[in-house]
Amino acid sequence: MAGKASDRLAWAVGVLNVAPDDRILEVGCGHGVAVSLVCERLDGGRITAIDCSPKMIELARKRNAAHADRARFIIASLEQADLGEEIYDKIFAVDVAALHRAGSALEAARRHLAAGGSLYLFNQAPGWKRPRDAERFGLELSAVLEGAHFTVERVLVGHIGSGLVAGVVARAST
Repeated sequence: MAGKASDRLAWAVGVLNVAPDDRILEVGCGHGVAVSLVCERLDGGRITAIDCSPKMIELARKRNAAHADRARFIIASLEQADLGEEIYDKIFAVDVAALHRAGSALEAARRHLAAGGSLYLFNQAPGWKRPRDAERFGLELSAVLEGAHFTVERVLVGHIGSGLVAGVVARAST
């Protein structure tokens, strides 16, 4: 399973196209694998990683101890995270269902997204056998995002070692 997650997270971080000075928020960071991949690309930028599970945050902090100057960890859901007035260039989540439906999580993402910033949502489902299955998910998620005042820029389908993945890239509508 770790290999599968790593494939999926490496693909997602590749899509993010992290710039050295990016301000990034990861929702649902789990063990912190994506945080490590992002930190390797940052030089002056920072990542804030949140997860509802204290155990996951503890593991993510340990995994990323060498990146303490670039990574901050918060135990909370996106809706409950005390992010203050923080604004992010990129917000991303992998397999976080709360961001796949209209509601307070998407509202919070919109509120913390910088002007011109992007929201990246990724998912992988074991039942996807054909690229159009993943694309259908992307199109359905696009409709949700558009209803929550985002403008969808791209729907992506990736082929990784463990199967198909989908991604949607959106910006907050003005």
